[in-house]
Amino acid sequence: MLTKLKTTPVLSLRHDNAVYSVAFSSDGKQLASGSLDKTIKLWNLPSGNERLRLRGHAEAICDVSFLPDGGSLLSASLDKTLRIWEIDSGKLKSTVSGHQAYLTCMASSRDGRLAATGAHDKNVILWDISENTQLSVLTGHKNLISCIAFSPDGKTIASGGLDLLVRLWSVADRRPRGELGPHKTPIWSLAFSKDGKTVAAGDDDRTIRLWDLETGKSLATIDGHQGTVKCLAFSPNGKRIVSGSSDSTIRIHDFPSGKHLQTLKAHRNSVYAVSFSADGRWLASAGFDRTIHVWDLELIAAG
Repeated sequence: MLTKLKTTPVLSLRHDNAVYSVAFSSDGKQLASGSLDKTIKLWNLPSGNERLRLRGHAEAICDVSFLPDGGSLLSASLDKTLRIWEIDSGKLKSTVSGHQAYLTCMASSRDGRLAATGAHDKNVILWDISENTQLSVLTGHKNLISCIAFSPDGKTIASGGLDLLVRLWSVADRRPRGELGPHKTPIWSLAFSKDGKTVAAGDDDRTIRLWDLETGKSLATIDGHQGTVKCLAFSPNGKRIVSGSSDSTIRIHDFPSGKHLQTLKAHRNSVYAVSFSADGRWLASAGFDRTIHVWDLELIAAG
């Protein structure tokens, strides 16, 4: 249950431009952030001291993710590249590219072996990170792709965008496995539930729609935001959905009921990213206002 929630962040960190992505290391001792200023920053926790600044991308960084090897960071940029960095030294380990237009979103599998990216070229690309190779180009979207997610078991990719559909892809077959929707407006955020049976999708219609992965049926619609739902995350214990919006707020909801639990007046403008620490204690948010906030949620795991 949610026993206590501090309504002010315990840390506030800053980039020189809008911050599009944020991620915790698996041990919770570091935070990574990617920005429109073309840099990635690595922050020590709990001090909030900037430890490293990674440069090399030619455009904004749209996503960052720590890999489970404990020593590497994956980044994706509008410059159409994926890069892997050594986090101790900040050394660039590898770069791959394949999209023909701005790369807008990236997700990695839980085992750190695969990554999937979406772009303005309407394609999803599946990558083998360990081999630095492109495995497949998945086609079917009719407009740009804005968000992408891996299922917890790594068997399914969900992608969404301006064609109003969540498209599902089989990782093993590298083929379409279904569609969810359509939504009434473009889709900007996606997340899988802990058990992988539900897909949450946030859109321009200020709502979060919950979809049953197997049946393709809409389970519920969560309202409350006053702007586009830009980002979504399920808590590690699977009991909460957190959403960030262009209305500058973060909303915390119960799952699966969708009941609203708390609203955080988080940023001065759009909230672009939210991310939980592995133990569910901390939430990081990133926004257009150039800041990253770290919140103490004091979540008690419910099994």
